[in-house]
Amino acid sequence: VTTCEHGLPAEFCPKCGKGQAPNLVKDGWCEEHNQPEATCPQCKAKATEEPEEPTKRKESGEGKEQAEKKADIRPLSIVKLKRPGLAGKIGLKTAPATEERHAHQLRGNAEAAYNASRYAEVRPRIAGFAREVKVEAGDEVRRGQVLAVIDSAEVGSAKAQYITAAAEVALAEATHKRTTTLVQKDALPGKNQLEAETAVNRSRAGLMDAEQRLRNLGLADPELARVRETRDTMSLLNVVSPIDGTVVVRKAVAGEAVEATTPLFAVADTSLMWAWIDLSERDASLVAKGQPVTFTVAGTDGDGYAGKVTWVGTEVNPQTRTTRVRAELKNHDGKLRANQFGRADIQVEDEHTSLLVPKTAVQDFERARLVFLAQDDGSYRPQRVMTRPASRSDVVEVTWGLKPGQRVVTTRSYLLKTELMRDALGAGCTDD
Repeated sequence: VTTCEHGLPAEFCPKCGKGQAPNLVKDGWCEEHNQPEATCPQCKAKATEEPEEPTKRKESGEGKEQAEKKADIRPLSIVKLKRPGLAGKIGLKTAPATEERHAHQLRGNAEAAYNASRYAEVRPRIAGFAREVKVEAGDEVRRGQVLAVIDSAEVGSAKAQYITAAAEVALAEATHKRTTTLVQKDALPGKNQLEAETAVNRSRAGLMDAEQRLRNLGLADPELARVRETRDTMSLLNVVSPIDGTVVVRKAVAGEAVEATTPLFAVADTSLMWAWIDLSERDASLVAKGQPVTFTVAGTDGDGYAGKVTWVGTEVNPQTRTTRVRAELKNHDGKLRANQFGRADIQVEDEHTSLLVPKTAVQDFERARLVFLAQDDGSYRPQRVMTRPASRSDVVEVTWGLKPGQRVVTTRSYLLKTELMRDALGAGCTDD
């Protein structure tokens, strides 16, 4: 049922559809204040009396479409059973509509995944051979820890270039110092000092280039200092972990040739995982960043993994017409695994008190939803209602059309709907 801008069912709103309100006076409508009794702030009257039998339509030349529109708001017939005691025989049971505290939730299919901000594929950055592999899949590693050692001639060449550049800088600086002294004593012309300064700048640029080449291979300041001090030109390069985490993929094999882009390892921090949730276009519009999420793995009955929404997708899948929502989940026990399927429940509003009825009590009839209210004389009055899903799967929340304590048919209410559709009493399934 579509809700209008006044917060009421569009078909019932007296402001959107003139002339409809009088037809609803006997269907939970406050005639005095021209509002639904459930939302009227002034009306303190009790439940309205049973509606009168609908009058027969006048024979006229109105079109089929117009007649169907009137049928949506016409008073509904009271359903009376043929004999006393028949309700028990056909299994009709009633229960009062109750108020409970709950939070409205949306549910969607979901898949667990690694947190992309805490997942890294490790590559050697240079071609060579895997000299040594130091870790296995499942090992816990720290940032900077050596995972493998690569033997590459290019590494030795880069180190030698760095050592040579450092020596050239030292020589150029020493030459410049002596030249400056001699120029000051007029032993040499001034152009010699300029040439010495140029040589210093050129050598320093060469050192910076050699240093940057080693940094691009992953060498940090301590390693650069060690190469410079020890004159180390070995062709070995350490492949280190860029993050703290667990080795989840190990492809490196000792002695195997590798390229600069060959993935050797994957390291992931599994304490925080992601869940990708697929929601319909309508449900996705209710989701916002920061809302609580619970992910339950398919086939399990546990409490699930708690988290929150971190991103709502900006596009709709053209095939499935769904939007992807990302949630971040806490996985302190490490039992949640990437690519596991399950369901995700997203809490889209704060916990509140609401009127709940069993899902089996609600029936669809003439483009509306209704429940059957038990009357004192043993009959059943159909009542139009508006509902939305609740946090429990066996109940729905009634947002309009029903009051707490009213007795609602909770089981086999479809039998009453059948009689309402046929407009016949005591026939078919309600007969002996």
